[in-house]
Amino acid sequence: MRSHLSYPRDIENLTIVETRRPSDTREQEEGFDIPVDIGGITQAYLLFEDVFVPKERVFMCGEFAFALKAVMNFIKPYRAAIGGCVAGQGDLMIGAAALMARANGISEKVFREKITQMIINNETTFGMGVAAGILGRKHPSGVWVPDALLSNVNKVHVARLPYDTKRITQDMAGGIAETGCLPSCKDINDPRYGDLLKKYLKANCSGETRAKIARLIEWLTIGAGVPGCMHGGGSPDGAKMMINASSDINHYIELAKRLADIKEDIKVEPRKR
Repeated sequence: MRSHLSYPRDIENLTIVETRRPSDTREQEEGFDIPVDIGGITQAYLLFEDVFVPKERVFMCGEFAFALKAVMNFIKPYRAAIGGCVAGQGDLMIGAAALMARANGISEKVFREKITQMIINNETTFGMGVAAGILGRKHPSGVWVPDALLSNVNKVHVARLPYDTKRITQDMAGGIAETGCLPSCKDINDPRYGDLLKKYLKANCSGETRAKIARLIEWLTIGAGVPGCMHGGGSPDGAKMMINASSDINHYIELAKRLADIKEDIKVEPRKR
């Protein structure tokens, strides 16, 4: 059964296990160790054990013939939207990488080619998501469903391009943001040795500012700021299967034959084993 309405959190026999990931594995985090107030990604497992579900809240009950369509109608908007999700984080990576370059005393212009590639990566997934939405169709229920082919192509890009953006971000930032060796916010502000850490972390800005930028990059590229690029919304191999199923090779062949004015029907007979 699948419900289309929300349940009260305190409903009997419902157990909620939150899967909140902190910004890294440190037991105690504070200050700039957590770049955002909520820190990390919050999701949950909802464990239903003999929970009463009123009939009016039942979305599907035994209609197995429609299960595949229900899943397909879910993944189309998800795989279109995730392109914008990773592009937004990619924009933050561009800003953080350029800021770290300046903090290190280097003009971001030195990294212009790398920044350009990051922009291309971001706009590719964002643009694919927009295109999938625009070229979609209205479902009889009234819901707009994005184009299946473009949504799945976007998913394949999302499983690859954001990782390239993260790699470039780490490349531009240097070891301070990528090796995991930066002291914690608590250490940097420790009254006994914090001033020494700030002194030796200082470059083209204060040591604390440089540490804040480094921690943000660490959070975005190897910490809890990493979205589910590879398997969020399904695996890339699953998306490729959908792309194959949504594509008709004969359509492409007919386009080529029409342009070349070919009337002959060309086929390849399967080999006998």
